[in-house]
Amino acid sequence: MGSHDVIADVSDILLRVLTEAVREPGSEPTVRLVDLIGRQPGSPGGLGLELFLYEVAEDPSARNRPDRHTLVEDPVTGAVRQERRRAAMALLLRYLLVPTGGTPDAQQRMLGRAVRALYDDAVLQGPSLVPAAESNSVAAAGESLKLRLAPLSLDERAKVWWAIAQPYRLSLNYEVRVVNLDSRDVSDRSAVTEAEVGVGQGPPPVGGRP
Repeated sequence: MGSHDVIADVSDILLRVLTEAVREPGSEPTVRLVDLIGRQPGSPGGLGLELFLYEVAEDPSARNRPDRHTLVEDPVTGAVRQERRRAAMALLLRYLLVPTGGTPDAQQRMLGRAVRALYDDAVLQGPSLVPAAESNSVAAAGESLKLRLAPLSLDERAKVWWAIAQPYRLSLNYEVRVVNLDSRDVSDRSAVTEAEVGVGQGPPPVGGRP
């Protein structure tokens, strides 16, 4: 499951996927994770993409999941206990993908390659979550990420840009789910290892007859 690093790890995965997608012979546009609040997006000159995480929300489709119960053996004493862990919090991450630099034609061609890659790999799992599985909590947990181009109206898009105090620019809005954030709410109790079943007479028959 995901550690507290899971949000940053998802952004790292998207950066790698997008960097590979927009690369072409003779040109390697820069893909960067940025904070658009309080500054004009874009870098002068070179063609590139900027990835901006603008919202982290709880995913309503994964609420009320049951707690997980597992049996854990103490490596020293051999005692077995039952561990209860609160279900992971399911997060929904929303990103802006903004083209920068170059000509409008070059930006649109680059966006086309990015959209195709995220459409073809709408579910990222297994090798798509590598590299460095041991240093990426999403990859190490063997989970999958679902990507969706968010269907926002022009008015909704404008409100996003207004909220970060920036003039509207051509951009794509993507949602990533389910991003699981592990809970630290864990409790345990001794597991039942033996049980006795008593055999006796059943309830008396109706009317007192044997």
